[in-house]
Amino acid sequence: MAEFEELLNRDLDTQSLQQGAVITGKIVQVGESGVFVDIGAKSEGVLPLEQVLPSDLPRLQVGDEIRVKIIKRAEGEFVLSKRAVDFEEAWNKLAQCQKDDEVLDITLESHTKNGYIARAFGVIEGFVHKSNFEKKPELGGTYKAYVLDMDRRERKLVFTRRVILREEQVKRLDEEFSRFQPEMVVEGKVESLVPYGAFVRISDNITGLLHISEFAWHQVKRPSDIVKKGDKIMVKILDLNPEEKKVSLSLKATTPDPLSLLLLDEELEGTVESIADFGVFVRLPNHITGLVHNSELSYKRFGHPSELYKPGDKVKVKVLNVNVEERRVALSIKACEQDPWAEVHTKYQMGQVVEGTVVHMMDKGIVVKLDDIFEGFVPTGEISFERIDHPKRKHRMDETVKAKIINIDTKRRRIRLSLKALLAEKESPKVEEEPKGPVDLSPTAGKVTLGDLIDTSKLIVEEE
Repeated sequence: MAEFEELLNRDLDTQSLQQGAVITGKIVQVGESGVFVDIGAKSEGVLPLEQVLPSDLPRLQVGDEIRVKIIKRAEGEFVLSKRAVDFEEAWNKLAQCQKDDEVLDITLESHTKNGYIARAFGVIEGFVHKSNFEKKPELGGTYKAYVLDMDRRERKLVFTRRVILREEQVKRLDEEFSRFQPEMVVEGKVESLVPYGAFVRISDNITGLLHISEFAWHQVKRPSDIVKKGDKIMVKILDLNPEEKKVSLSLKATTPDPLSLLLLDEELEGTVESIADFGVFVRLPNHITGLVHNSELSYKRFGHPSELYKPGDKVKVKVLNVNVEERRVALSIKACEQDPWAEVHTKYQMGQVVEGTVVHMMDKGIVVKLDDIFEGFVPTGEISFERIDHPKRKHRMDETVKAKIINIDTKRRRIRLSLKALLAEKESPKVEEEPKGPVDLSPTAGKVTLGDLIDTSKLIVEEE
């Protein structure tokens, strides 16, 4: 019976020590040629050094238990491998990591096409694409990763760090966004230009939009007229949206608004930019454009602004009004000229007879153009001694007439004329002068009355 049990145990031991079996042994010797392990056989098993991970070699001590795999059995000699056991355990761990979507550490071993060879759990090698790194990684460096794909039969193992990259970027973005606040002025670098503005990097991971409307206080047609790619510029943060990772920037907000620097009644040199029916637009220094309304163009009479100016003309203007909110500037050209009404009396006086052209007719009278600046008004009652219901009964447009000045009102800037005053002078009879000396009482003098004798005696007395 004892012999039978001994044979049975030997048979079981023999089955457990077959090639491919994984067993636990005890280290009995560590030498330069390998490690000798007691595996319960007649002879000790040999564990070659290449079947041990380099990182494990320093930790192998005599007396330690060790799990190994029999990779060869010949003529009673067992060749063992710890690496194979470690590989099996590592692969099982990788499968579990993939199942649980768990992160693990990988160590970059070497370069390969489009990426790197990485080792997991110190045993299994896999591939990781270069796009999984923001910057060029270091060989030998350890990085966090997930198992993307694995197939043991095809010995395929692929790692991914995409999720980790996104998480790291979000974390860095949150930290960087916390450093900025609206109204802050920061330095940025122009990364790219687009038709509607420019993208400016203000930190390692934050790029803001500088809209074309925020380039300058004046209108900008092309972003390239103001900045170039690579330029370093100071910008103000207008709005910050950490959730959407958006930043709005302004370049013009870092400089004073040129409109706010304009002074009322200030006189400036400008250039006629364009002409409209209602006035002239003048370009001032600092890219400011103001409007000179028709009423402020000249003291001269004109039909259209183009009669006075053309684009490109240099003019002197005075600032009348500035509306910063509506971006409007009102200017005057004639305010920089001498007011002709201040010296109207040097050219026209009361009672003076003038000549002009009828330029306007209305129920109340007619307007007569005297020269390029002054006009006179003839009330209907001063047109004729006759009673007329409308001036057109007597006159027509563009007719040349003469009139007498009957009033000059410098405060109301009016000259009043009269046509009938000249008619009165023209139509009044001339009074003949009475002859001096004795009255001829001869019969040829005609019939003499008592009154004639009395008047004659007065003349004689006066002469004496």
